[in-house]
Amino acid sequence: MNDTSVKNPLRRGAVLAASLAAAGLLGLGGAPAALAHDTLLSSTPEAGAELDEAPEQIELTFSADIGDGGNAVVVNDPSGKNHAVGEPAVDGPDATVELDELTEAGDYTVAYRMVSSDGHVVEDDFSFALTEDAVAGAEQDGASAEESPASGESAGDGGEQAAGDGASEAPAPSSDPVSLFGPVGGAVIGIALIALVAVVVLRLLRNRSGGSGGDGA
Repeated sequence: MNDTSVKNPLRRGAVLAASLAAAGLLGLGGAPAALAHDTLLSSTPEAGAELDEAPEQIELTFSADIGDGGNAVVVNDPSGKNHAVGEPAVDGPDATVELDELTEAGDYTVAYRMVSSDGHVVEDDFSFALTEDAVAGAEQDGASAEESPASGESAGDGGEQAAGDGASEAPAPSSDPVSLFGPVGGAVIGIALIALVAVVVLRLLRNRSGGSGGDGA
């Protein structure tokens, strides 16, 4: 056995080991991309924002489309009350949840649970704050809404009063027989008056005739 025959297997083993090592490094380099899951890219309101006006909804945008089922968003006020209404509406990578009225100043926590496009569950939370001005504005809007029906009632009272005034100004009933009894009633009354006049005339004629006869005798 010569030195060349011994060196060739050693070289082959060294080359094989180097190839395996290189393949292993390439596999490790691609692992982070393969294991990466969807993440939250942005939100409205933004994390850490301090707002002078209370939001009506929360919008979340992720790095890929959101899957169906198992999605949830909770928005808790400083007292721990949840203000999220129903389940989030999903449109591709965007998720939106409506809020009821936010009436307390302080920090609000948005906690979300989303099913990513690869089936992995993404869970995290962030917070934003409402100032006293935001709460005062919401209370003022509510007070204005409550006063609106009262204005309507005042208008209704004015309408009733106007209707009453109109009723008091209605014309007095007419003394005209035709107006009181209608065309037929007026005709009957006219015939009765003519008959009465005829009776009076006949009586006068009879009285005159009787007087004339008495003088001739």
